[in-house]
Amino acid sequence: MHTNYIERVNQFEEKYRISYSAWGNPDAEKVLLCVHGLNRNSRDFDFIAAKMVTHGYYVIAPDLPGRGNSDYLDDPRGYSLECNIADLSALLHQLQIAAFDFLGVSLGGILGVMLASLPQNKIRKLVLSDIGAEVEFAGIARIAGYSMQQPDFASYSEACEYLRSLSLDDGIYQEEIWQHMFVNSFQKNRSGRWELKRDLRLATSLASTMSGSDYLEFWNFWERVIVPTLVIHGVHSDLLSTAALQKMHHQNPQTEVLTVKDAGHSPYLYREEHLARIAQFLNI
Repeated sequence: MHTNYIERVNQFEEKYRISYSAWGNPDAEKVLLCVHGLNRNSRDFDFIAAKMVTHGYYVIAPDLPGRGNSDYLDDPRGYSLECNIADLSALLHQLQIAAFDFLGVSLGGILGVMLASLPQNKIRKLVLSDIGAEVEFAGIARIAGYSMQQPDFASYSEACEYLRSLSLDDGIYQEEIWQHMFVNSFQKNRSGRWELKRDLRLATSLASTMSGSDYLEFWNFWERVIVPTLVIHGVHSDLLSTAALQKMHHQNPQTEVLTVKDAGHSPYLYREEHLARIAQFLNI
C-alpha cells in the first residue's frame, strides 16, 4: 500500500489536496474504487484491498476532503455530495482510470449510486455497504448526534474506547481488528490531545439533509442505475430497511444482497466470508 495526493480547486475556488491510498499494480486491467463513510477514511479498506489485489485488481481509496490525510476545507460547502462527486471524478481523471468497479460504505455508497446514474459513466459493477436508495431518518439522526461533536482525549486508550462505543454495530469481534480501526482513526490536535481524523464541520452537510422526513431518498438516481449491484445489509441497520432493498431489486433486478446477521450500520469489511463474496461478485 502507498499513499499519494492530487491537487484540486473546487467550485468555490478553494485549492486543496486529496490523499488516496493505493494497493496493487497501477497498470492492472481491473480497478476498484473504494469510498468510505461520513467520518471514516481510506484505511477502512485495507482488508478488501488485500483480497482484491490477489485477484489482479488495482485498488484506490481516497480520503474525502476533511478526513484522514486530506486537507480540511476553509469553506464547508465543499463537503457537499455534489462536491464529493466532482472530487472523485477529478481523481479518476488524473489517474487516467477508464472502466472500474465501485465499493462504497454508507456515504460512499450514496456517492456510488450518484456516479452510476450519470450518463456514460464508467462503473462496471457496484457494491454498496449498508446503504441504498432510501436512507432511514432514525439512522441519520443517530449519526448526526455524534458527528456534531468532536471530543478530544488526554490518552489514546480513552479515545479508542470512545470510538469503540460508536462502532458496536459494525460486527467487529476480534481485538486486532478494533486496533486496526483505532490506529488509523486518530490524530493529535494542537492541544496535544487525541481526536478523530475528521473535520467537525462535516456535520454541516449532513444537517442540511435533515428536513424532518422519515427518510432521505435517492430514487431519482437509483432508477438510472443499470449495472449489477451487490448490497451488503446489516440486519440491525437503522439506515437501510428490508422494504427499501426489495424496491431496489424491483427497479434493478441485477441487485443482489449479502446479509450480515450480526451487524447493524455498517458492517466492517474484514471477514473472509464477506471479502470472498465481494470478490466473487466482482469477478463474475
